[in-house]
Order: sequence, then C-alpha cells, then structure tokens
Amino acid sequence: MESFNNCKPADWETNFESKLTVESSLPYKEYTGPIEKSGNDQRQYRLIRLPNNLTALCVQDVDAKEAATSLSVNVGSGANPVELQGLAHFLEHMLFLGTEKYPKEGEYDAYLSKNSGKCNAYTSFIETNYYFAVENGALEGALDRFAQFFISPLFNADCVDRELKAVDSEYKGNLQSDARRIYQLVARTANSAHPFSQFPTGNIGTLKGAAEELGLDLREELIKFYHKYYSADIMRLVVVGNHSLDVLSEWATSKFSDIKSKGNTRPVIDGHPLDKAVLGKMVHYKTVCKKYELKLQFALPGLRSVYGEKPFDYINTLLSHREPGSIYSVLRNNGWATAISAHSSGMYYDGFGTYTIDITATPEGLENYEAIVSIIFGYINMLVESGPQEWYYQELALVSKAEFDFKDKEDAETYARTLSSGGHNQYVSPHQVLSHSALHTGFKADLIAKGLRYLNPGNYRLFIGAQEHKAVECKLEEKYYNILHHVADMPSHMTSDVKCNRNIAKTLHLPGRNKFLPENLSVTKPATPVDTPALEPVLLRKNDKFEAWFKQDDQFFTPHGHIGLTISSEYVDNSPVNHLLSTLLCNLVLVELQEQLFSALKANNNFSIAHGKGSIDVDVHGFSSGLPLLLKTLLQKLKTFEVNAQQFSIYLAKLERTLQSKRHDNPRQCLYKQLDAVNMVPAFDQDMLEEALKNVTLDGLKAHIGLLFSKAYVKMLVSGNYTQEVALNASNQVLDILQLQPVPRFLVNTHRTLDIESGYYIQNVPISDQKCLNSAVICVFYCGSVDDTQDAVTLRVLKHLVHSACFAQLRTSEQLGYGVGARLDYNKSGREMLMVVLEGESNPVYTTQRINEFIRQYRLKLQELTAEEFESSVQSLISLKQEKLKSIDDEFSRLWTHIESDKYKFDALDKDVEHLKRLSKDDLLVFWDKYVNEDTAKGYTRLDLQMWSTKIWQPTAEEFEMYPSTVLALYGSLRSEGHTGLSIADAQSFVSSADASSNIESLLAELSKLYVTKQAPSVSNETAEALDTTDVDVETPGIVFESSSKIATALQMAISSVDETPEFATLRKTNFANIDMKQSPEGIWLINDYTQFKSTQALNGLQIPSYKFVPVIAEPVLTEVSQPSVTTDNTPQPSTCKSADAPRSFNNAYGMLAGRLGLWRQAWKKHNQPAATSSSK
Repeated sequence: MESFNNCKPADWETNFESKLTVESSLPYKEYTGPIEKSGNDQRQYRLIRLPNNLTALCVQDVDAKEAATSLSVNVGSGANPVELQGLAHFLEHMLFLGTEKYPKEGEYDAYLSKNSGKCNAYTSFIETNYYFAVENGALEGALDRFAQFFISPLFNADCVDRELKAVDSEYKGNLQSDARRIYQLVARTANSAHPFSQFPTGNIGTLKGAAEELGLDLREELIKFYHKYYSADIMRLVVVGNHSLDVLSEWATSKFSDIKSKGNTRPVIDGHPLDKAVLGKMVHYKTVCKKYELKLQFALPGLRSVYGEKPFDYINTLLSHREPGSIYSVLRNNGWATAISAHSSGMYYDGFGTYTIDITATPEGLENYEAIVSIIFGYINMLVESGPQEWYYQELALVSKAEFDFKDKEDAETYARTLSSGGHNQYVSPHQVLSHSALHTGFKADLIAKGLRYLNPGNYRLFIGAQEHKAVECKLEEKYYNILHHVADMPSHMTSDVKCNRNIAKTLHLPGRNKFLPENLSVTKPATPVDTPALEPVLLRKNDKFEAWFKQDDQFFTPHGHIGLTISSEYVDNSPVNHLLSTLLCNLVLVELQEQLFSALKANNNFSIAHGKGSIDVDVHGFSSGLPLLLKTLLQKLKTFEVNAQQFSIYLAKLERTLQSKRHDNPRQCLYKQLDAVNMVPAFDQDMLEEALKNVTLDGLKAHIGLLFSKAYVKMLVSGNYTQEVALNASNQVLDILQLQPVPRFLVNTHRTLDIESGYYIQNVPISDQKCLNSAVICVFYCGSVDDTQDAVTLRVLKHLVHSACFAQLRTSEQLGYGVGARLDYNKSGREMLMVVLEGESNPVYTTQRINEFIRQYRLKLQELTAEEFESSVQSLISLKQEKLKSIDDEFSRLWTHIESDKYKFDALDKDVEHLKRLSKDDLLVFWDKYVNEDTAKGYTRLDLQMWSTKIWQPTAEEFEMYPSTVLALYGSLRSEGHTGLSIADAQSFVSSADASSNIESLLAELSKLYVTKQAPSVSNETAEALDTTDVDVETPGIVFESSSKIATALQMAISSVDETPEFATLRKTNFANIDMKQSPEGIWLINDYTQFKSTQALNGLQIPSYKFVPVIAEPVLTEVSQPSVTTDNTPQPSTCKSADAPRSFNNAYGMLAGRLGLWRQAWKKHNQPAATSSSK
C-alpha cells in the first residue's frame, strides 16, 4: 500500500552538541535547540543521546516527591518467531529476575518496595515498555538496578517454568474477556503471513510446548531473541525527578551507556495485515456476554508522517459525532444503536495502519446491519462531497492548542511512560518531543480528502458479534480463545457503490459551529496574593436542603474549573427496583445530553451524570467559562426529563445485558462487588438486581423521577477559575432549577456499613461463568475505625509493606496466581479493611491456607524490620502525602472527598503527617497483634470471600463442618493434580496417623503407597460432580509426589496444624447455627445466606463532624426535625432535636439499629410522599 505522504524522517543530527557530564566527565550529545512545551509547564528538559546511540530525555520537576523512569524498546510481539508465539511477552517477564551485578532474584522489587516504589511493564505489537516509580532519594539506586536488565540479565533457568506459569495465568485470566477475544479474532482472521495475525500473549503451549516439539531450548531461544533485538539504538529512555538536569544527565549517561549498540534492530515488517484476500469479508462471531456489536475495519497506510496535520482527527470526530445530522443520531432515532466510536491506528503501527468504526447495536440494529453500513457510507459520501472544512479543523486546533497551553501535570510514572512510548516516531523532530501528539500544525485539505478516500466500500471488512446468530452457523473455532465464528464474502451491494436510503441521506449533515469553544481563557487570581494555598473551601451556604462550597484557584492559575453536585435522596437506593430506576435514569439522561451537547465534549468540557451511593452525582469540568451554562443544561434536563418509550425499552434491555455481562467479570471483580453486598446497607447483589429488573416499568420510572427530588439534600462544590460571586450565582441556579424541599438529614445518609461481630467468617460465592478456569480469594481483616487517624496511618504503612512481601511470596515464589496483592478498602463509617487478594487456578482452601501462613510468618518479618527500612517506608508515605497537587481537578477531588464523606476534615493530610512522624516500629507490631494476628487479637474479625471455578473440586458445607481446612486443602490439591483415589475421610485418617516428626519426603512416600491415580477427564467443561462419576481407576504403584509440589506443601500444613480452637472462636456471643450456618473445626463460620447474616449485625453510624459550619450567607433552617429514638425493645419512638444539631447527632439516632432498617422506615412513612409506598416496594 502506498505511503500516506512522502515525508523524510526528521533531522536528529543538527543542534546535537558534544558534552561531558559534570561529575564524571562522561561523553554524551545534547540537543541545544528549543523544545516546544506548554506555557503552564514549569519542568525543565534536556534531550541527550548517549555514545551507544540511546536517546534519553531528562525531566527535572522540582515539586515532584516521586521520581519515575521508563525505557521503551521498539520491538514487541510483532517480532515473535512464528514457532514461538508470545516470546516477546515472556521476555518482558523474565527480564526482571536478576542480573550479573544484582544476581539476587527480587532484589529490584525489594529495593523499590523499601522506597515506596513500584514497577511494571507491557508488551505491545511494536514496543516493550519497562517503567518504575520511586521516592526521589532512591532514584539513583533504582536506575542502577534498572539499567542492568538491559546490560547483563541472567535469565535464570530456575525461573523459566515459574514465569511460564505467570504468563499462562495471565492468558487464562482473559479467556472470557470479550475485549481480548475480539482483538484476537481480528488478528487471526487477518493476513496469515503478517505478524499481526499471531497470538501475542503466549501460553505454556505456544512457548514451552512448541519448543519441546521442535527440540528447542526455550531459554536459549529467549536469549537469542534478546541479543538480536535489544539494542540501545532502538531504546528511548525518560527519567523524571526533582534532581538537577546535570545530575539526571550524569545518571542516565553513567548507567545506560553500557547497553550494547547493535544498530537499528527494529524488525522490518512487510505487507499489510488487511490484504486483498481479507478485505470484503464478513465475520460473524459469538460473544461471551450478551451484546450486539458491529465493527468496520479499513486498511490504511502508516500515518506517522502526518502526526502534525492529523487528518484523521478531523475524520474521527465527525464520524463519532452525536449531534443531529450525525450517524449516531440517525441510528439512535431508529432504535438501532446506543454508541459509536471511530479511530485510526496508523499513528501507532509503523508501516501500516487500520481504521475502525465500532457500533454498539441493539438487537434490531444487528438485524439491520446492512442499513447501518449504508448509513455510514452515506455519511462518508456527504463528507467527500462537502469537502474538507477548514473552520471545523480550526476548531479542533483551537481546542488542542488551549489544552496544550494550559496542560495539567500528570503523575511522573504516566508522564515518563507516555514520552518514552511516543519517542519512536522517526518523523518527529527533536523540538517536538513534548508537543507532537497534542498540537495540530496546519490544515491540509488534500490529506483529509485522501484519508476519506481510503474509507470506501472496497477497502473494509465487517465483524458482527452476538451471543447467537440466526442467519449463519458459527462452526469455525479460533485456536487460543475458542471463539466460534463464521467467515464469508460480503455481498456485492455492500462492497461497491453502497446506496444509502435517500430520506436518511437527506438528514445527514455537518455539525454547526461549536458554542462551547474556549474563547475566554483569562485567569482570575485572588485579590490578595497568597503564599500558601488555602486548605479549606469557603462554605457559601448551608441549610436543611442544600450546602454549597467554593474554592478559588490560588495555585495553578489556568482557565479551568470543576463543579460537582451530589443529590442525595432516600429513594435512590432504598430497594433493588429503585436502585435500577436510578441507574436507568442516569443512563437515559446522559445519552440524550451526549447527543445534545457533544460539542461541549469536543471542546474538552466534560460532564457526567452518575448513580452514586444513595445519590445522583452531577459533574462538569474543563474550561471554566463554559461550565455554568453546561451545568444549567444538565440540571434542567435531569429535573424535567421526559422519558421516551422507545428509548426506555432500548436502555432497559441494555441495562439487562450489562447486568448479565457482569457475571463474566473476572473472579476478583465479582468478589469485590460481593464484599460491598455483604458490608453495606443497602446493597444488592447480582441475583437481587436481575430479579428486580422484572418490575422496572416506564410508569415506575416517571414516578421515580418525581420522588427523587421531592426530598433531597444537595451538596455542591465550585472549584477553579471563578470568583465567589460566580460561585454564588451557580448555587442560586441549582436552587432555582431543582426547587428542593427541606428533608430530615437522617433520611438522606442511608448507606451504612455493618459492624460485624468479632469472629472468622467465610462465604463461598457461586461463580456464574461456567467456563472460567480461575478461582479467587479475598481475605478481609477488619481493623481500626475509619475515624482513628493513628490506626489509619499505621495501616497504610503496613499495607505498603505487606503488598510487596505478599506479591513476592505468593505470586513470584509460590506462583499461586497472577492477580496477587494487598489493598485497603475505605467507607464513610465503620472499620478500615486490610485485604489480601489472590486469583489463580489453585483451589481457594489451599490458597487461603497459604495466605494464613504468609500472615503468620509476616509478623516475624515485622520484628526483623530494620530501623532504616521502617523509616524509609514512613518517609516515603509522608513524601507522597506532601506531594503538591497537580491540577484544579486534583484539588477538587481532594476537597470533594472530605465534603462527600460528611467528615469535612480538610486538614487530614497534615494530621496524617503529624501522626506518621510519631509512628514507631512498635506501633506496627501493636496494630498487627490487635487486628491481624488471630492468636492475639481480642476482637479478631475476618471475612474470607471465595469463588470456586467449576473445573475444580469444592467441599460441601457438611465437609467444611467436619474436616479441618488444612485437610480440605490437601484433598483439593490432590484432586487438582488428578489424584482421586482417596476420599476426604482417607486424607483425614492419613493426616491424623502421620508422624509429625518425619521429614516431608517420607510422608509423601507413605501417602503415595495409598494412592490410585486417575487422569482428569479430557472434557474440560465437566463439573465437579461429573468428575466423581466419570473417574476410572488406573493402578499406578510407585507414584512420586515432588517435595516442591503444592501437594507437599498442603501435606506439611495439615501435619503441622494445631488441633486447638482459637481464642477468637471462644469469645463469640452469637450462635449462627440457628440461621443454618456451619462451623468448621477451627471455629470458622460458613455463611450460607449472607442476607440473613447481615440481619443479625449492627450498623455503624457516622462520626460527629468537628468542623464548625459558618456559611457566608446566613439562611433560616428547619426549626424542629423529628427523629426516631430507640427504646429498650428496639421499637422506634418519636423524639425531637434541633436541625442545627443534625450533622452532629443524626448517626446516634439509628446508627446501631441492628438490621432494623425496615422498622424505622415504616415508622417514618409520614415523611414520604403518598406515591412512595408503591414505588419503593
């Protein structure tokens, strides 16, 4: 295919002058010409080229508390050998595991972890990008370790099989992802001679299996690949830190100059993935989730040479436009589509490109796919006939220029990664290394016209996706993701002279001029300059229905603003039906607004209307001048929204599909949602919502809209380039539109967390995706109150330490799964939660036991923590908390967190730092023993959520009650490896009679004598029950269990476990057996019905705010507000309090009503509108 234009590569020789580093006098070349950067960018830059021809960009950011580095190698999966697919990705994994200078495995990770750092990497078709972030003081040491990966990696043979499992686990974790599946199908149906058609991720079969079949040593092939392609000439390095440019240049030169220069080793890829044999094809494919998709894919040449003119930016925005006259508007009005997007990839790939138009269709739209295709080509024909419009291009250029001139600062890691990845375009000149992706350099009508000519009916192929297809039978199966599909030639009327319906064609036209363009870019500064930015916003007004806050920008001075509202109402979430109605309302309003206000989005004035927790959340941000008008438009639409019957049906069906698709989320995501369902009131699980969907009606939605605003409490924050007068006017506008009525505050803050009784609980969450290979576990340790600052900062230090150790042990060393780590969860009220999360193919009982062992052993590591390691962790957290905000949006987010939480702790970061400075290592141990250590924690509270793949054996509730968890883990490990000859009782008997003093080899030998091995059935989708009925005994005396296997580990745990009831189990007050919960021999309760369990638990209230509310505008408040009090028999009784006290005392009124939400709601029906009874059932 011809090139898009005949530009020559940029000049990277002129203005590069020879220099020596200041400290070591090492040679390098420095670009001395100007570098185009944003006027709002205070960072300093130095572009250098090392003697080995590696290009590096040093970035000094004096305000940064965190440093970052990224190195991008211009080789990726496109260079994979055909016989070893996934090799580039496997190399990405293996590179981190030791070097000649730092041979100890994990040394790099340990160094980063000790200094609040993190690292990662990714492999794409054309590049492999390695990056890290670390505390500034540790940057030099991190760079030294990082550079060695590209100088002298060891590729330890001992790590090969282990990292293969990690790659394989990553692959298997995505088997049910529709996004990954369609990407692979697009690749596999492309030109088979082109590397684009390969399988980029790789798995054990394409790597180890293929190598063994060919008689190859996989490690040797990996080393060959590394030596062939990893050359300094095709590497781009970016280093960001608060050190001087001289120091950064010194480090870059001294540490990376030893990478070998092998010339330009970038793989040369000939041909195009979309050749003549591929174009004109129609591919029907089956999706995992219930969805309807159309994808038109066109062949393009490479577009890197037109990075400045950006002709496809012009085309993209017009084809994805949503206002009247657009493709989307016609499709939506016909009930055929709910979304459209268009994008080119020619700037990404080198030498070829593709252009894709994606349609999220309705069932009716999929049936009319030919009509949709004709409308798309009808619109393209209209663009061709109208000719490129310079005024429209200049609008795009104006917005991109304004965004670049007032660009917000990104975090260091993202910035380094973006710059290194974008450094491979040979057409970009040195002075444009920062600006090339952002700015439009000039209108070129011929380039736009040429781009449109590629979008013709003879130059595309069509993908049609759905769970089921009526017209064709999908018999072909893609090799790696098992995607069923059907390939056929498109009919001639779809590949030449496509005709669009005349009546429809008449409605297609260009959009009008954009009224939201950022024409006023003036900046309003405070009347009195400030040395230190204010921590608190100004409280403009506060009464019994509304509070408004304002924070004028006093540090960024850009023409940006951010306005947010949360409209809280008891009717938002007080039943599953109302929860769905609130979601549906937000979706319908947003879709209509996106059509009406697409020009605002195009001008980077962004808006959203979203369903929050008990609230409808409205948000606008972007250039400040247009936001008040945008907010007014949103609120008017929301308050007066009239539901269209056709759109209601379409989006109700889409909501149903969205709910069903969540059943195919990965197990970790499913467990996170279930954790909310267990912990929160109100909260509704998947089954509840799907059942409630049957009762969602058009009339119900209309009634719901009226109820939402009948009694609502609104919080508002205006932040950015505004005066107080503008903010007050905006708050008046909100009141005028919403016409709020006073509401008792305790009826608004309806979301609460459970105050779970001390003990250890497990819930087995059913898995919905029967084809999912992975299982998952979340172990939740309930810690101190969310309002206890000392406990909170202690937990954050611990989480940081635990996460890296957990990853190193459970993921890297034991290879239990791909998604491994520690995380925190935070709610408005109740207790903070430390979580250990693991997803993989191991059975959850075994996984949990390994987590338990890690927790037990980690206390010893805490004791051995050196003073230096402790201080480093604390200081790193202090540095992150003291990091300067980067933008008005950042400041808004911080302030809004304090307002939305009802805590108003605007000085929280300073308080955190004060507590961190007083923190000692002993505090960590005290905290650990108080909350995490089951042997010492008096109020030990833990909840494990487990999700089991249907491919593995799962114990019944009766077996859970009868056998220790360690025995279940052993039996599950045996079953996972095909050893099914013994029963659980046999395993228990063996463990009970085993001599604990024997070594593990002897114990394994004794176990093997008892065994009859059975091979797992070849049919991969049989259930666990089917496994029991289809097994066939095969006598195999002399089974050898490896001492390094999971079976050996499980056996060791079972033999060494102490047969004692832990103290936490003896302190429990409640006998949960009365609600059909089973208790294990260790005293763990198995939650059978979590809704019944929730009904037995108390609720947490909110902390009394310490903030003194003094609004600028004094307004009368409701004189008296009746609130329920509680008698000794838990019967709600009337009481009276002043509403001025409500923010401090409303939580006391009902925060501890254990599971009795229904009682106080019934007692307070007098506060509801008459229609509320039927609507909220």
